[in-house]
Amino acid sequence: MGFGETLRNTRINKQITLEQIEEDTKIRRMYLEAIEDENFAVLPPRVYAIGFVKKYVRYLGLDESQLIEEFKQMAYGGQNQEEESALPSPGRHKSIPVKNILAGILFFIIVVWVGNYLVGFISEAMEKNINKDPGANIGIQEPKEPDQTDIGKIPVEVETPADTVTLSIKALSDCWLRAIVDGEKVFEAELQAGEEKNLEGKQSVYIKLGNAGGVEISYNGEVIEPLGQPGAVAEREFLLNEQSE
Repeated sequence: MGFGETLRNTRINKQITLEQIEEDTKIRRMYLEAIEDENFAVLPPRVYAIGFVKKYVRYLGLDESQLIEEFKQMAYGGQNQEEESALPSPGRHKSIPVKNILAGILFFIIVVWVGNYLVGFISEAMEKNINKDPGANIGIQEPKEPDQTDIGKIPVEVETPADTVTLSIKALSDCWLRAIVDGEKVFEAELQAGEEKNLEGKQSVYIKLGNAGGVEISYNGEVIEPLGQPGAVAEREFLLNEQSE
């Protein structure tokens, strides 16, 4: 009985269908039929085909070693070749010609030399530009202190104190006035509305008003606040260099 016929008869005697074997072993039915029909050209590459046959033979409970050898004899001419790996074996490495290695080394040397030359050339050019740049040697200058002689030339406005006490009294309405200049009474009378009285002293000017809010007083050229309310009596002494209020 041949190889394929042995497998088929055993399967039929055990009442097992190809569909059931396909489901249990995950081997496609077309490969199972090819094994039973000994149509080995349909099978996948050697390593997969031998694996399918082993699994099928074990499933049927037959002598694995004898049937596998018989399958190899029929399918591959009895070659005692080791089962191939599923991955293809790498090919032999091609040797690199010596001239290519030498050319690569020479190219590397040229690249390094050109790189060093360019770096030196750029550095030298930058150094020359720095030396030519007049601004490169300019440091931070400290601020120059002002010349003492220049300070003396700057005009300074100094407020000159008044030499005398000047007082101008303008009557806005009728007002009685008494005036004492440097300790001496110089005026005591009533000023009519619109009338003006000017007083000047070296040290002081004293005035007494009968209508403090009815006059306008200018002290050393500046108008000051009224000394009191209209109709009120007020008095004040103005001294030399006294600030006006």
